[in-house]
Amino acid sequence: MTGQHFRARVTVQLNAGVNDPQGLTVRGSLHDLGFAEVREVRIGKLINIELAAASEAAAAERAEAMCRQLLVNPVIESFAIEALEPVADEVAQPA
Repeated sequence: MTGQHFRARVTVQLNAGVNDPQGLTVRGSLHDLGFAEVREVRIGKLINIELAAASEAAAAERAEAMCRQLLVNPVIESFAIEALEPVADEVAQPA
């Protein structure tokens, strides 16, 4: 595919009300380390995707389709495309 290159930064979080055992474990460990002020910890994931697209709008559309079809479980997770930025093509270094 020809066009510009874009980098999408997608954050995925568990939906409210979904149990987060990893977050509970981290919260407990922080309490054990003396950080008693921590009330809640939710663990998510960050996905960086670099893709070629004809425009920024097309890149956003494709990144959203990737999330809906594979990267996110819509039953328990939600996502946000936090950033979509152009990526300069790498310049070949002389041999």
